[in-house]
Amino acid sequence: MLRYILWFVAVVGAIMVVALLRDLALLRAVRNVSIEALDFTKLRDGEYAGEYIAGRHSNKVKATVESGRVTGIDIVQEAQYGADVQRQVISRVVETQSLQVDTVSGATVTTRAALKAIENALSAAR
Repeated sequence: MLRYILWFVAVVGAIMVVALLRDLALLRAVRNVSIEALDFTKLRDGEYAGEYIAGRHSNKVKATVESGRVTGIDIVQEAQYGADVQRQVISRVVETQSLQVDTVSGATVTTRAALKAIENALSAAR
């Protein structure tokens, strides 16, 4: 009986280690994703959808461009964690009219994922 318990603990432990390593690799990839510097003044008017798929940091947005300015960005699908962070990032992007904004302290991965979704939306407006 003890042997079965030890095997069970070993299998569960191995599954947890694999899941942890996978999650760490995803976090590293999102943290290092490149954000392109778009010239907002050259964007075409309209509404554009964009998404970034990255596990629990996946999100979808809809950006509105009017007269060469991003006038609004709506969250269509929030990331699993960090909805407040997404709102802060959106506010910074609209205020500065740039994707080159500071990350939210303590939420680098969530910030980068939100910026990438916004970039993907605005790339369609070029």
